[in-house]
Amino acid sequence: MQSQFHTLTVCGLDSLPQARLIRQEVFVEEQGFHNEFDDIDSRALHVLVLEGENPAATGRTFCDKGGKVWHMGRISVRKPYRGKQLGRMVMTELEKAAVAHGAEKLVLSAQVQAVGFYQKLGYTVCSGEYLDEHCPHVDMEKSI
Repeated sequence: MQSQFHTLTVCGLDSLPQARLIRQEVFVEEQGFHNEFDDIDSRALHVLVLEGENPAATGRTFCDKGGKVWHMGRISVRKPYRGKQLGRMVMTELEKAAVAHGAEKLVLSAQVQAVGFYQKLGYTVCSGEYLDEHCPHVDMEKSI
């Protein structure tokens, strides 16, 4: 089924306006977040999943601590594409990009409702619950 989907990976959100549209739709309009876009977007690697020319899902990754720790985030799938394993496809591509750049550890801030998704991908919870804007989150990590 995923053969109809393909991915693009680029540096900088300005190079991938479709990814901005997906995040606006999912996080701002659907979930009510206000602080969706930040200065990290300009230096992060962004993955976009397309069905033909139609943007379906996106996410980003960026590093700190000398390039050994990479942050995964902003994983979002548009409503019509949910349930098609596109979140997994985004994470797989982000992980490949991070590893290619020397990642030894992957970290993320997960919405509590998405913890099971990330656990299936090998991430473990490493913090207590906290609020990010209005939404409960936990930190998760995965060693490479």
